[in-house]
Amino acid sequence: MVTTANNGGFAGCRTLPFSPPLRLSAFRGLRLRVRGDGQRYKLIVRDDYEWNGIAWAFSFDTRASEWVSVDAPFSDFVPTRFARKVLGATLKTDSITTLQFTLSKFEYDGKLNPSFRTGSFSLEIEEVRAVRD
Repeated sequence: MVTTANNGGFAGCRTLPFSPPLRLSAFRGLRLRVRGDGQRYKLIVRDDYEWNGIAWAFSFDTRASEWVSVDAPFSDFVPTRFARKVLGATLKTDSITTLQFTLSKFEYDGKLNPSFRTGSFSLEIEEVRAVRD
């Protein structure tokens, strides 16, 4: 369940830190196989061990109760801190320390996620893999 009460409006799940970090510079991005509820989610990667450091976010839409494949090119990830864009940052794909999935009422810089709704939500993740093509 997600609610906007008490400054809410988001829910997420993050992996434990990878040690050593994932070395993905030989890859173009990530490919997901997910089944959602029709809302827009974010795939987030981090390239350092700072808990609230830069979150590299890629927004993707789901279709209710349908499995979809999502390509997330590293070049399309947006550097953010608390859903605000960070200027001048460069993603270090040879140092990916965590993966995260987030549902947020915000897209970026105060703009709202167009498909966000409070209440129950569902995102099933079948696969996350690095892709070269």
